[in-house]
Amino acid sequence: MKIILTVLVLAAGLTGTAVADEAPEGGAWVDCTVSSVAAFRDRVIIHCAAPPPAKGLEGAGEGPPRDFGIESMGPLTDPVLRLAMGAKSAGRPLAILYVKDPVANPPGCPADRCRRIAGIELR
Repeated sequence: MKIILTVLVLAAGLTGTAVADEAPEGGAWVDCTVSSVAAFRDRVIIHCAAPPPAKGLEGAGEGPPRDFGIESMGPLTDPVLRLAMGAKSAGRPLAILYVKDPVANPPGCPADRCRRIAGIELR
């Protein structure tokens, strides 16, 4: 019994914030300072402020997308909307897990600048 309890305690300890740093295949995490949250009939869009360029890397590339969307009737919609609004009002960052392939984008989430939200964490 002690061995099982020890394994469960160790497993619980390993699933803390380190999980948010690991993305499943086809996904990626990005830190987001919420600039705006928009709700439409068919989608919710979170717009992240652009991070300042790293020293020596000005103009070095586009970086991750800044717009993230999810269908307005999906199972994650309510938590995403609550966390995004909470982050915006409290000035706290979000960690957003997004799907890299734009084929998965919800309606109204343009492939050139937006990606589907797969998970979200208030930091």
